[in-house]
Amino acid sequence: MADVRVMTDANASYLSRISAAIRALYVFAPWRYRNRISVAWPRVVRFFKALRESTNLPIGASGFCWGGRHVVALTHGTEVANNNHPLIDVGYTAHPSNLSLPADIEKVRLPLAIDQGTADFVLKMHGVKTIRGIFDRKNAEVERNGKETPRFEIRTVQGAKHGFAVRCDMDNKEEAAQEQIAEEHAVEWFRRWFARAGSTV
Repeated sequence: MADVRVMTDANASYLSRISAAIRALYVFAPWRYRNRISVAWPRVVRFFKALRESTNLPIGASGFCWGGRHVVALTHGTEVANNNHPLIDVGYTAHPSNLSLPADIEKVRLPLAIDQGTADFVLKMHGVKTIRGIFDRKNAEVERNGKETPRFEIRTVQGAKHGFAVRCDMDNKEEAAQEQIAEEHAVEWFRRWFARAGSTV
């Protein structure tokens, strides 16, 4: 009887996972279509252009998962406002998705920091290694030009999964600590580069 109950519980668990996956697809697929890069990127550009043209303060952008791709693109510095300034001064992302490696990282020229979990199923550790190699080379070039470094950095958070910076269980001490690492890094990064731009957080 015990074996039957265990098998029934396993089947129920399996079926509940399938049901949850179907429900997630029902929500995610339309969202993904409405927010695909070709649709969302022009919105991002319009927003930051309007912001840049409305203030003389330094501007930072942070993005997570889907938003990380946009932050990385903003740090390319190719989109400019009417005053010919890049749309942001500094970027920060954690567990970014939809990156095309190495191309998206090779184009980065504005300060960018990334926090990445070692257990992330989207950006795996071989991708982290690729990014770190590019950032090391870029930082060396910046240093040779007499500018402040590190201008680009990627840090790994041991055991952290995709979404750790914004979707953690705060009752789980390990997940809460991982989220805190990302939060502290983001705040430190923005303070550093905002101060360099003549302002403070």
